[in-house]
Amino acid sequence: MIVKKNSSILLCLMTLMMAAAHAENRALLVGIDEYQHINSLTGSKQDVINMTQFLQTHWHYHPEKIRTLINDEATKSEILRVFDSWLIKGTQPGDKVLFYFSGHGTYVRDRSHDENDRYDEALCPFNSTRLKRDLILDDEINQRLEQLKARQVTIIIDASHSGMMAKSISFRDHPDSTIKVPIFKESPKRKTANNNLKKEVFLKNQEHVVSYTAVAAHQVAVVDTSVYPHSGVFTRRFIQGIEDNHADSNSDGKVSHRELLDYMRRESHAYGNMRPYQCPDGLTPQLNIKQSLLDQEVRMWASDPSLSNSIESRLNNDLKINIVPYTPKQGQKMRVQVTSQRNGHLLVFDASRLSTAKTLTRLFPNRYTLPGYVKAGKVFTIPDPLSGFKIVAKSPGKRLIVALLLDKASELSTVEEVLPKAFKQLKSTNAKTLSQQLNQQLSRLLLQKQSNPNVILSILTKTYEIKL
Repeated sequence: MIVKKNSSILLCLMTLMMAAAHAENRALLVGIDEYQHINSLTGSKQDVINMTQFLQTHWHYHPEKIRTLINDEATKSEILRVFDSWLIKGTQPGDKVLFYFSGHGTYVRDRSHDENDRYDEALCPFNSTRLKRDLILDDEINQRLEQLKARQVTIIIDASHSGMMAKSISFRDHPDSTIKVPIFKESPKRKTANNNLKKEVFLKNQEHVVSYTAVAAHQVAVVDTSVYPHSGVFTRRFIQGIEDNHADSNSDGKVSHRELLDYMRRESHAYGNMRPYQCPDGLTPQLNIKQSLLDQEVRMWASDPSLSNSIESRLNNDLKINIVPYTPKQGQKMRVQVTSQRNGHLLVFDASRLSTAKTLTRLFPNRYTLPGYVKAGKVFTIPDPLSGFKIVAKSPGKRLIVALLLDKASELSTVEEVLPKAFKQLKSTNAKTLSQQLNQQLSRLLLQKQSNPNVILSILTKTYEIKL
């Protein structure tokens, strides 16, 4: 009996392990510019293109894990059918699910009596009419989210979900394709008090769901006309905040939900101030999230687990740098000594203006030397006595040495190509923090370049000061 019991337990464990090994993480992206019965938009198709690229490049979703519905593909029945089959039935507990929508948003009277303002928020599919049956209600999305329990779900909505129809009447005859407000015949004004509208959210709070929406319920979502091709103000800033770490306010190399929301609100507010005719009530992105997740990295909640196999996870710091003399004086000759715990190919740069960390000068290899191969445990000196060049301390002030060691010579040119862009993203002036940030930025850029995923890269930065 004991053997039989243990065998049953083992079989269960094996089943769970096999299920985990075949886990699917999936995304459904919807973008609608051309509508069948209501005014058209611009930028929503581009939003889906941008989001697809972002998911593949930065969150490492495989193309086959992303489904898109564009324009006439995105009828109500098709969106809900694909949501049910692709996101619900196609995933299992432990998976990560993402739903994105860019298009018109509106509202209808609440018949289920579960809304404080007596209206249901709704998304407008391709075949939308004023009829409730032709819209995708927040209730319909919430019901489906209930079926996704035990998954980590991300919802991103770039749409108006109150509509502010009273103000849309002013452009009824000449609709503005950059304002995400549907124009229906005989559209009623929303009579709810403005303070209630400000409290409304598109989706109900559920612990397994993180939802981002473009604006508060009393505002309208708009298209960014400052860039071409046009794309949503909200979507553009969501992507920007993460992909270039613009939202990383504490310079730790990560973007949390709290940081991303703050960044999007600042940037959206700035856009609204520049174009008040487009968004008279402002732009205030919303985040519905469990409080304990606010400081979690956005990527860790939403991205594919295969990220753990990326270059970033194989970055090692096993270098040591010495500056000789320790504090060189202006005009004095100086040397850089590098010691590594392993063999590898070396790149060394000097950075001026540490506070801004913008300028890089390559110290090694250079036109006087051949590419350098460092042996483990041996001190590698730049310049050596036979190299025929010298390093002279120039302007007084703090500077930075950046050393990189690669195991594959074939990757040297790629790393050198992306390093300046990675370096421009650095914000800290602390050497240890700079090394961590540079690790993260370089790994991200190398993945975009589809660099060799097996490359081992060591990075170390060291600050020094030139005295008068």
